[in-house]
Amino acid sequence: MKHKKAICFVIGAIVLLGITSFAVSPREGVVYDIISTRAKLAEIAEEKEGTIDVLFAGDSLVFRAISPLAIWSLTGITSYDLSDGAMRLCDQSVMIKNACKGQSPKLLVLEADIMTMAASPYKDDFALPTNLIESIFPIFHYHIFYKGWHPFEEGGGLSEMRKGYKPSHDIKPYEGSPDYMEEDAPPMVIEPLNQKYLEEIADYCSDNGIELLVLALPSAGNYNKETHKGIREWSDAHGVPFLDMNLSLEDIGLDWNTDTKDGGDHMNSAGAEKVSAYLADYLKDNYELTDHRGDKDYAEWDRDYNEAGKD
Repeated sequence: MKHKKAICFVIGAIVLLGITSFAVSPREGVVYDIISTRAKLAEIAEEKEGTIDVLFAGDSLVFRAISPLAIWSLTGITSYDLSDGAMRLCDQSVMIKNACKGQSPKLLVLEADIMTMAASPYKDDFALPTNLIESIFPIFHYHIFYKGWHPFEEGGGLSEMRKGYKPSHDIKPYEGSPDYMEEDAPPMVIEPLNQKYLEEIADYCSDNGIELLVLALPSAGNYNKETHKGIREWSDAHGVPFLDMNLSLEDIGLDWNTDTKDGGDHMNSAGAEKVSAYLADYLKDNYELTDHRGDKDYAEWDRDYNEAGKD
């Protein structure tokens, strides 16, 4: 009798784990950061269908440095920062594909810092027993899903109006070597799992008529000659353009004394203004993207720029 109860308990526990795992697993795909992924997809879902021409994907470097509304004001090109802090390539692969269900971007700009970080949906690539359990019962992987659920939160906030951009007015100068891109080094090796996700993203873009650009934003804390060479090698091998803005600081007009919020890692709002202006010119000069200014179907972009885009 005791054995029967124990067996029933185990079966019941497995069934419960299966049901709860199904309930919390994202329909979009396997991700590392379920909270940020769902939040960003919910934000971009608020955009009018088929109105975003450029997606900027990556981690926190993107949403600190690129203001889609500033780019709009200069070019009439519509874009969105599909990024969040510590995003992994597994998250971006899922987000890009799902964002494209409601949008038809002409160009995907993938910020390169994400190519140098961990890419796996799991915390530790080498903790195989733990990863196996999490893959069988995703409730153990997505157990913090409830933290991203805000049933009484109203939409339409500044983050949505700014198209994913999050300005910072903090100033902490970069005090390291101004020659951080000049010291020669062997190329960085991109890990196999990162390459797998990169090729998945590149193939998706190719299959769906989306141009792909790899971008390195100004960041003395993340880039050097080693990373430049490694990213360049991958980009050249896959026929993907690579724009490293760390090699164009003078043209951008960047001042490491005033334009970084945290000692050379991320841009502040002053740096973002310069980066966005440089990118606006680059997009206009190198891609056939429509200037939507004056089009009544895009009137909300002018409204959002007047209300939130000048920050």
